[in-house]
Amino acid sequence: MQPDFKLANVEHKSLDVVDLGAMGVIQYINSQFDRTVTWDDAAWLADQWDGPFVIKGMSTPEDARRAVEIGASAVMLSNHGGRQLETAPAPVDCLAPIRDAVGDQLELIVDGGIRRGTHVIKALALGANACSIGRPYLYGLGAGGEAGVAHALSLLREEVERGMALLGCRSVAELGPEHVQRRADRRD
Repeated sequence: MQPDFKLANVEHKSLDVVDLGAMGVIQYINSQFDRTVTWDDAAWLADQWDGPFVIKGMSTPEDARRAVEIGASAVMLSNHGGRQLETAPAPVDCLAPIRDAVGDQLELIVDGGIRRGTHVIKALALGANACSIGRPYLYGLGAGGEAGVAHALSLLREEVERGMALLGCRSVAELGPEHVQRRADRRD
């Protein structure tokens, strides 16, 4: 591993004491995932935690309803960047059915596919409470460090504000599904 490369999520562990042998960094990280986690485990965690409890990786209304049942306060709709699950539905395509299934019982965060301000607008119009970004943040970081991240976030905000103005919406509360044309809605 390169000396300047840091893994923030495993920084507390020293990779020097882990004998990676033929195992690379990615294989080591994959070995840290517990594939036996169940809904019962998530319910136990939610019960032990006295703050907001968010579950990442939802894509079905059934899972979102289950998250409500165990006491989650939010779910992140995610296909994990499309890298690990490249044939999974895009989070924005899961949004409306999940919002219909859970109503206002759960906050929905779109995680993935957000590259521009118009993407944020679409997600909010279809029922998201928030969006998370990865690549725009990383591109800004790579291009200009902390100032690059600030600039990337500023661009996103400006695009959201401009897009909402073009739609005639003064607040997020005014956005709705009528502001989004989906492929299935088009008349070709």
